Amino acid sequence: MPTVNEAAWILEPKSNLKVLPALYSTPLQDEIVIKNQAFAIQPLDAKIRSQAYIDVPYPFILGNGVAGIIEELGSLVTRFQKGDRVVSDTPTYQRKQSKYGGWQRYVVGTESTTAKIPPNTTFEDAAAIPFALLTAVAALHLHLGMDKPNTNRNGKVLIWSASGSVGGYAVQYAASVGYEIVATASPQKFDYVRKLGATEVLDYKDAQIVSKLKQLGPYDFVMTASGDDKGANAISEVLQPSGGRFASTRPKSEGMNLADNVSLIYDFFSTATQKAENRSFTSWWYRDYLPTALAGGVTPTPLEKRPGGLCKIQEACSDVLEGRSSKKLVLNPQND
Repeated sequence: MPTVNEAAWILEPKSNLKVLPALYSTPLQDEIVIKNQAFAIQPLDAKIRSQAYIDVPYPFILGNGVAGIIEELGSLVTRFQKGDRVVSDTPTYQRKQSKYGGWQRYVVGTESTTAKIPPNTTFEDAAAIPFALLTAVAALHLHLGMDKPNTNRNGKVLIWSASGSVGGYAVQYAASVGYEIVATASPQKFDYVRKLGATEVLDYKDAQIVSKLKQLGPYDFVMTASGDDKGANAISEVLQPSGGRFASTRPKSEGMNLADNVSLIYDFFSTATQKAENRSFTSWWYRDYLPTALAGGVTPTPLEKRPGGLCKIQEACSDVLEGRSSKKLVLNPQND
């Protein structure tokens, strides 16, 4: 008897989601089928649903990261067995095929972008951690050139907006490499950011923030996890007079007045492991770093398990985009 699949479909740009039957896709040689147990609502997915942020072929199944149990294996898959608990970054927006969409009960993933979930890690944490963690690590390691953990480097790193998911993981990664971390956050988050590994935490709204950050520098690496104009402009001033470059989670905008000797580095950092040129990084990420991180190597961003399964995705997306929850929202598509 064929396996019954169901998904939250978006039928046309910016339309409401509809829970409808979906094809159960058998895996190609290097693919796996995952019985989806948890996925996190990412701002990227929410923006694609409400703003058509990326062009996709409609009707379509959105979502690009899941945690679950392997249901079926392709003939060339060697790292996994049926029944393994895994987390997978699926190539939904690269290949633009609905079988990879995370907002369904049975999802196709690729062996190369999948990792085993450690025994004591929940599906919810496994789904909530990788997107933001990969954004931080790809920005710092791949694009800025920071070393891997435990290389005992000396120096300083500046992380602007360090209390959110990406900023918090950026602090943790830089600290694991050995750097001293200077961070910005709101005062109520100071203690939290220090616990993640920051040495100094300053209020990003402080009228003297630029001069205070300059006094604590210079910095070997700089990243803004918020990507907003104010942070980018402040960083540009902090980097003077010699200039430099910094990573940002958003591209350069008209409101950014960067000095000529300052470069903003932007990419879809969360898709780094989908690119062929990053093959070595991808292997290290899924075989070594991510399993270690999931096993307790990082402090996870607080999450909230939302009931209602596929039917509640659209509501959760709205809550994410409108800032009604400070936690990572996670749903289980097997729930009604």
